[in-house]
Amino acid sequence: MSQKKRMLERKRREAALKKAERNQAIGRVIGVVFIVLIIAIIAGALIFDSVKRSEKELNYSIGLDATGKIKGVKVENYVELADFNKLNMNKSDYYPTEEEEQTYINAIVESYPDLSDKKNVEVKEKDTVSIDYIGRIDGEKEYEGGNTNGMGIRVTLGTGTYPTEFEEGIIGHKTGETFEVTVPFRTDFENEELAGKIVIYTVTINGIYEPAEFNDEFVEKNFGLSVSSAEDFLNKYRMSAAQDNFDEYVQEYAISESKVKSYPASYLSKMKKYMKAKDYKQMETTNSTYQSLYGNDAYKDVLDMRKMTKKEYKEEVLNSAKEQAEKNLIMQALFEKFNLSVSEDDLKAVSTSLGVSEDEYDQAVERFGEPYLYQQAMVKAVNNYLAENYNLIDN
Repeated sequence: MSQKKRMLERKRREAALKKAERNQAIGRVIGVVFIVLIIAIIAGALIFDSVKRSEKELNYSIGLDATGKIKGVKVENYVELADFNKLNMNKSDYYPTEEEEQTYINAIVESYPDLSDKKNVEVKEKDTVSIDYIGRIDGEKEYEGGNTNGMGIRVTLGTGTYPTEFEEGIIGHKTGETFEVTVPFRTDFENEELAGKIVIYTVTINGIYEPAEFNDEFVEKNFGLSVSSAEDFLNKYRMSAAQDNFDEYVQEYAISESKVKSYPASYLSKMKKYMKAKDYKQMETTNSTYQSLYGNDAYKDVLDMRKMTKKEYKEEVLNSAKEQAEKNLIMQALFEKFNLSVSEDDLKAVSTSLGVSEDEYDQAVERFGEPYLYQQAMVKAVNNYLAENYNLIDN
């Protein structure tokens, strides 16, 4: 091969080598880009999934700072509070109706019936009777707590307060009569001394309770230490009921007559998440119950549960969020206006109202978050202040 041909051949090989290297480099770049793209897609999906999960997590303390106030918000800039000088202080407007008063009287006379001392009156189902008894296991050994010692106890027959055999064994007997009733206790009865045993009761019927008549005599007999007549009793009830109704009115007035001029955008957004999470939690709980009972879910999603379209649900969430935000903004504004404070005891009292004992306060914090407990304690402090400082009794 001539020198010229050898030079041409070498140039072709060099060109081919450079082309191969260039193609390989392009392949590596494309590969890297493809991998980066896949990672970005996966990361995006994870972030999206994380956002969705966070929306479903029920966070009672969302949007609150450590003291239970709305984070980063000066409520005075958003709320125009009600004028409490315009409260309706007319007592008669809050008195119970005649129907409510009669219902109250009926409940009182039913709670304090008269015991008839008539003898030989037959006892019927649903009668309320005064009885004494002595219970003996196998008719021999008297068990602890099985003797009324002549004190006379009140029993309404057919309510299941006592074993069925005991109550049914009294029906048909007469006042003044003494007789025996046999009661077989089930093996899993909570009183171990009686569980699986047969007890024979010696029962005496002292009398049958009859409805009382509401009059001065009835009031003096049952409430003589605090009132002097039936009218005095009713007047005290009317005033007490009026004050209760007024307290409720004042609490409603504080919200309805106050005005939220605008909503903090960030807090309203958090309230929307809170409302969605509440619905999701409700759906989860219902589905869990249905799964345990029937082996299937009650609802496929929140829209199914609420029987709404996406658009309807979006509007519902917004309205609910605004309503909750409005209450929280107004209550915080009142708390600050009245210069109130919250103590550790107030927080524990709130946890108790939420179904957690004071000894398990840490569990309340774990479940609701301490900011939420503070917020609820502030609401309670405001309501207490309104009840103590706005009333009918002194007017």
